[in-house]
Amino acid sequence: MSKWNRFFYQAHKAAVLWLFIVLYLFLFRFIFIAVFHDSIQTSTVVRDIARIAKDTLINLYPDPSAKELKKAIASLWRMKPEQMMLGNGSDELIQTVILAFGGPVLVPAPTFAMYDITSRALAQKVVSVPLDADFDLDAELIIKRATASRAKVLFLACPNNPTGNRFSDRAIRRILAETDAAVVIDEAYYSFSGRSYLPLLKQYPNLIILRTLSKIGLAGLRIGVLIASPGIVGELNKIRLPYNINSLSQIAAVSVLKHRSVLNRQISLLISERKKLYNAFSKLPGVTAYPSETNFILIRTDADASVIHRKLKRAGILIKNLNKPGPLENCLRVTIGTPEENKEFIGTLRTILGH
Repeated sequence: MSKWNRFFYQAHKAAVLWLFIVLYLFLFRFIFIAVFHDSIQTSTVVRDIARIAKDTLINLYPDPSAKELKKAIASLWRMKPEQMMLGNGSDELIQTVILAFGGPVLVPAPTFAMYDITSRALAQKVVSVPLDADFDLDAELIIKRATASRAKVLFLACPNNPTGNRFSDRAIRRILAETDAAVVIDEAYYSFSGRSYLPLLKQYPNLIILRTLSKIGLAGLRIGVLIASPGIVGELNKIRLPYNINSLSQIAAVSVLKHRSVLNRQISLLISERKKLYNAFSKLPGVTAYPSETNFILIRTDADASVIHRKLKRAGILIKNLNKPGPLENCLRVTIGTPEENKEFIGTLRTILGH
């Protein structure tokens, strides 16, 4: 075996090992949380990926259009491949939209931080519009600010991160109808909500939808999905970076998406655990839980949330501390875990609160 052949052989082995580790850390962990130790199904998924990965030629460039992956995603979410563009996570797609349309960029507050961060990194003005007391959109104020600022792009995460709620359909439809900007609805948590604005694509040519495979256990593969009219997708593809979805991510995602029953089971069980955790929060004095259609729940505490966060961390429980002056004062974001993790968390929180 020549020096170069040995090099490529070793590189191929390393790549397969990398893929296996990624699937263990992300897919297996997610199924462990949501499917309650369904090790037979998990091992089947991982075996299939390992078998396919062995035959992947990593010395060649990946399929630049990711045709097979697009077909698999189109089948999963019942959409047309020609309406789709894939990105290295939704972050790349957010960047691509801003590069294409420019600014100003309008975002509600609070929402997913990367809309603001990416816009500013690209030297675009950001117009921030506060949500109302129920964390819903103030459509009239958004339209007014979008018109006054001549906003080119509006980002609306629905369901919203970190509040967990869906915005009202009436507000979103009004914004779509009464603004000239591209309206990007980020449906990253669609799988836990089951409701989508996909049917509105034909009605509103300014609508762009984002989704991701990250929230269903494939975060390590970095696959974001943009859905829009073929015209918009064609223009965005002109500035998309070539080969942005690597070969191993493509084959791994296609393989996993064949195991539809595993994915559906883990999503259903997570939704069930979300309901149980929400009910547990509702019984805790000094804690307000907000309804969620995501894989997390936002809570507000009467006591100092930062103190509670530190005590939980010392107890080995890590959640997201959102406490700062403003609409998220004394708020914490809790990701749904296993029944055992949720029970331990509630018990520890109850002790910290003195109940």
